[in-house]
Amino acid sequence: MVHWYADILNPKMEDTRHLRICTFNCRSFKNSLPVIHGLCEHHDIVFLQEHWLLSNELGLLNNAHDKFQSYGLSAVDISVDILVGRPFGGRTTAVLYRKSLADQISIIASDESRITGIQLNTDSGPFLLLNVYMPTNYGDESSLELYRDCLAKLHAVITDSDSLHTIVAGDFNCCLRSRFFPEFTGFAADSNLV
Repeated sequence: MVHWYADILNPKMEDTRHLRICTFNCRSFKNSLPVIHGLCEHHDIVFLQEHWLLSNELGLLNNAHDKFQSYGLSAVDISVDILVGRPFGGRTTAVLYRKSLADQISIIASDESRITGIQLNTDSGPFLLLNVYMPTNYGDESSLELYRDCLAKLHAVITDSDSLHTIVAGDFNCCLRSRFFPEFTGFAADSNLV
């Protein structure tokens, strides 16, 4: 779990000095609900990865906290009798945000369940806040191509945005010695991210 405190002046936030953001790979929204509720108590925006909800269950995200609403995506296709996709795998992301911020937030549409995002309009200009769950390295070429594809989609969202500032958070499935690391650092440099 990672916590950020960004200096963003905003009169509608309870703490006008900071925007409190955290990211949490919950590995099941339903089983992590008490932890998620606690995160909402202390943060303004909560990014979730691996919530494992089906698309018809995404409304449950709004039950995390009575002062929060949500935007989430699921990778599971429920349009057929047999479920396609992994309801208990990665590829599911969500953003929870305080209702008091809702009139300053625009949802960033994505057809990629690994990427959810919002744009927050502040006194300092628009902020793009992206949540990711990157592909896992299984040591094969397919994994590397999936990782590159996801980075390309993420880069496209950033370049298509008119936001002055961008925060990308989540589970990058990448460490210093990983073969994904050069891909990730290249993406960060190309996207002007630190």
